[in-house]
This record gives sequence, C-alpha cells and structure tokens, in this order.
Amino acid sequence: MVAKTVDSQSTTESAPEDLSADTHIHYDVGYKAAFAEIASLFEEIRDDMRIIKDRLDDRQKGFHVREADVVAGNPANIANQAAMVNSIRQSGLEAVINQEIQNPTNFADTSVNGYGGVTNSGTTGGMIGSQQPSTTGYGQQSSVTNPSTGQAVPLDEAELAALTPIGSNAQGNVVVDPKGSRSLGIRPELLQILETAAQAAGVDVEVTSGGQVPESRGGVDGVNRTGSNRHDLGYGADVLIKDGNGTRLKVNSSPEQLAIVIKFLEACRDAGATGIGAGKGYMSDQTYHIDIAWLGQQRGDISGVLSNRYWGGGSSRGLSTSTANTPTWLAQLMTPRDNA
Repeated sequence: MVAKTVDSQSTTESAPEDLSADTHIHYDVGYKAAFAEIASLFEEIRDDMRIIKDRLDDRQKGFHVREADVVAGNPANIANQAAMVNSIRQSGLEAVINQEIQNPTNFADTSVNGYGGVTNSGTTGGMIGSQQPSTTGYGQQSSVTNPSTGQAVPLDEAELAALTPIGSNAQGNVVVDPKGSRSLGIRPELLQILETAAQAAGVDVEVTSGGQVPESRGGVDGVNRTGSNRHDLGYGADVLIKDGNGTRLKVNSSPEQLAIVIKFLEACRDAGATGIGAGKGYMSDQTYHIDIAWLGQQRGDISGVLSNRYWGGGSSRGLSTSTANTPTWLAQLMTPRDNA
C-alpha cells in the first residue's frame, strides 16, 4: 500500500485544531492567580490577628489601656470629677453654658441689644444671645447719659464729668474687720485716706482684707498671707462701700452707684492712694483695692511692688486682672499709668 503525501500548500481544507489542552492551561493560570490573591489576603488577616493578639497580650501586661477603663472605677478620679462639676455649678458657669447652648450668642450683631446680650453682668447675666438679651443688670446698658448735656456716653469711655453722684447720706464710717490670710490691720496713713474719702463721698467703708506678713519675715501663702505684695505690712486694703441705706455699691449695678464709687476712689487718690484696682470684673465689681504700697517700697519696708497705679478685670467678666483691662474711667482717674 502506497502512502499518500499531502502538500502543506494544498488548498484542501484541513481539520480544525484541538485547543482543549490550551484552554485547560489558561484556566489553571487563572485559578493559580486567584488562589494566590486569596492566599495573600489570608496572610494579611493572619498578620492582623497577630497584631491584635499582641495588643491583647500587652493589655494584660498593663499597656494600651484606655483612660476610660481605669477612670470609671477609680474613687479618687470620681471624687475629682464631682469636685469639678460642683465648682462649675457654684461659679454659675453651668447656667451660662446651658443658656448659651439653648440660644447661641450672635457675636456678629453689633447693635445695642446685641452688645447687651453678650456683656450682660446683672443678676441674670450671661451670654444668652442677642435675640433675647437680658433686660436686668447694668451690663445690659452700653452707655450712660451725661446729665449736663443729655447725650449718651459709651460706658467704658465715660469721662468722670459725665457721671454726677446723686449723693449718699452715710456717716462716713470706716470699719477695719479683715479676715482670712490678710487678717492684720492697715497703716494709719491708709486708714486716714479711707476716712477722708468716705466723708467726701458720703459712704461707709468696711475693710475686708487688710495687712499680711511679708515672705521675707516668714509669711506663707495660705497661712498668714496670700497673693499681692501690696498688702504686706498693711500698706494695702480691700474694701466694700455702702450708702446710708446699707446698700453695697457696685460699679455694674446702676450709673448712680458707679458715680458714688468713682467719687470715693477719686477722693482716695487725692488723699494719697498710689494704687487702685476696680471694675470690669475685678473682685466681682463690688470690692475695691486701695493701697499706698509704692510709698512703702520707697521707704524700704516692703518689696516686689510694681509701679502701675491702676488695674481691673476679673473672672466674673472672663478677663484677666491687668492694667490693660482697667475700665477707662479708672485709667483716667489714676493717670499717669505708673508711679515715678
């Protein structure tokens, strides 16, 4: 039998090629790629699990412990938290915060009502929003009226002449009854200044914080002294002022009360006071500091007294106590700024 040779160039149609073997190869490659990706994912999961396990182990050793995990059951921390909450409540800040949350202040509102809402410092004061400003308390007012011209003068820019005291029928008595760490008496010349000013303004004066022991002589803060060196050896005093009806006079209660306070402080200056602190929240706008500490330092009796003659500001207004936060009327009254 003779074999038949087929020419590769023949036009005769050849049988279709069997691709099944290649198809299986392609499928295998795809599976391998997919399985490799899955394996990679499992490796990442395994690594993550190892990290988690390590952290759990560390947690048992005392690491990676959240603060909340230890605060909740710690009596000391609970007591501290309760003390902070009580402090906020007693200071009145809690009520202010709640009012602000309920009716946010519009600080962009520069109208008189807006200003009153932000700066209110009366008995129901606080930032309650300019949409519903409080109408009680002197802080709601942004100006006072000059009785001689009838013109409104911005409160912080009011000149002394714009405020005419209505007068007070007190006897001009001065009672020295200091308490707390500053329980010593005051210098005779400082007492004379207070008596002279009390008579001039027609008010009664009570010294609530007097002299203290200097650190150089064994004074210890919280024991027999506190804070400012101006009170050392009785060269400074904190006082409250009352009218003839026994009403305690404040700088933020009414224009009439402010005028009497200014008259008293002006008389203190004229009688020889070298330092005065008052207003814009200083000691809650109802207690005043009078001193002749600069004189005591010049004598060599005390030391550490700064040259500034006036200051104001305090936490009740959200301000720091400093010369920069002095109300304008006090800065004008005690010009120049520094003792020479």
